[in-house]
Amino acid sequence: MVVLPHQGGFMERDILNEDVEKGKSERVLTVGTLEDDTAPLVTASPCDERPRDAGGAGGGDGGVHVHSSMATRVLPRLLVICLLAVLLLGSVLGNMRHGRPTAEGKNQKPVVALSQDPITEEEGLNLRPIIGILSQELSRSMDNALQPHNYSSYIAASYVKFYESAGARVVPVLINQEDEYYHNIASSVNGVVFPGGSASITNSSGYGRAGDLLYQLLQKRDPPVPLLTTCLGFEMMMYLGANNTYPLTRCKASSRADPLYLLPDWESSRLLGSAPSDVLETFIMTNSTSNFHKYCVLPETFEELGLDQEYFVLSTSIDDEGVEYISTVEHKTLPYYGVQWHPEKNPFEWKFSSIPHSRRAIRAAQYIANFFVEEARHNNQTFATEEEEKEALIYNYCPMYTADLYSSSSFQQCYFFP
Repeated sequence: MVVLPHQGGFMERDILNEDVEKGKSERVLTVGTLEDDTAPLVTASPCDERPRDAGGAGGGDGGVHVHSSMATRVLPRLLVICLLAVLLLGSVLGNMRHGRPTAEGKNQKPVVALSQDPITEEEGLNLRPIIGILSQELSRSMDNALQPHNYSSYIAASYVKFYESAGARVVPVLINQEDEYYHNIASSVNGVVFPGGSASITNSSGYGRAGDLLYQLLQKRDPPVPLLTTCLGFEMMMYLGANNTYPLTRCKASSRADPLYLLPDWESSRLLGSAPSDVLETFIMTNSTSNFHKYCVLPETFEELGLDQEYFVLSTSIDDEGVEYISTVEHKTLPYYGVQWHPEKNPFEWKFSSIPHSRRAIRAAQYIANFFVEEARHNNQTFATEEEEKEALIYNYCPMYTADLYSSSSFQQCYFFP
């Protein structure tokens, strides 16, 4: 058992750690390692031995039955030839029936016995989910590097790729639009993402104003539309959940990778409670979460603002100076989830060496996208018309390479919107 760093105690984390070490949290203790996850090759090729010549050296009877040696040699050979012919004919007929080539010298793949029961999707599942990703104002560095331009907002392409890789389509949600636009988005998409960035989380920014309205509209839908928030988006969700009370404290957690410290009751959560054991092991035992933030929500602030009335804290993390802050939350009744870290960076961002790119870290990050898109599949909203849907999708825009746009850029590509 690897001993995790310890700073203070929040919600009886020490008790949980003791339970884990005693084997009470069986799912954490019985995990495997992803390095061993490659499936063994199936080598079910037939034996290549040939029948031995029945007319070899004489038997132990000293040649007493020499007069019948021809029959004893020829008859077995004829039987073997007939048997081989029957087997060859059966093989040819079987290959023809299954549509496999029978050319001499081709390796035949072993026949796999398939179940008679067809694979069926769950009834009512939306297999064409659409995720709306909120755009935001350009950062000062980005704005200066692009001059002259007519862009008013952007979305990092890593967010688009992240949810597309889990089987969803993406609609960019523009800022500074009329309220009717956001009402239409809330009633048309199957999930919404508030991404990370550098905009204001208050109504002083287009990002903040749109986020405020969407936060209210999504929970009024029946069923509520799932929401996933990342870093800045997480901070905005905490701000909105605290009735527009500023919840942030300065901290130092920029350009670093950390484990998650799970808190009591995480196993009953929707987000982490259903995670595979190897994914959980990666999260809690390795520096697998990418962090790029200078503000944090502290546990004491979380409780003081009454956020614990609506949200569960699933994990905390530790900053450069040993300060414990909240890193993962889940709403108690709504399909709202928040992570202070960046799962989309592991597979799709390459600028900073602190971003984890191991196979384990990428698989763990991808679980978050897979989970959220699965949540979206349970929502069956659609745009009013197919034409309206096509006009809204991200395919109408092209990403721009931005990794070398300015020195502090952390995005490989971005979508820009007028």
